[in-house]
Amino acid sequence: MTRGKPITDPERLEKAWQLAKASAEIEGFQFTPEDERIIKDLSTGKRDIESLINKYKQKKS
Repeated sequence: MTRGKPITDPERLEKAWQLAKASAEIEGFQFTPEDERIIKDLSTGKRDIESLINKYKQKKS
């Protein structure tokens, strides 16, 4: 799967987060602090989606 480049500029990351959060909140989604941390980790390349999926698969087992 193709991925975009990680966001390295903290100001750009915060702006992207605020825009995405506002858009999702309009649709009725509410974020927790953990959601914010996970999304920012994915956006900066600190975590990849496969490791996140595996983490939740292990929790279900």
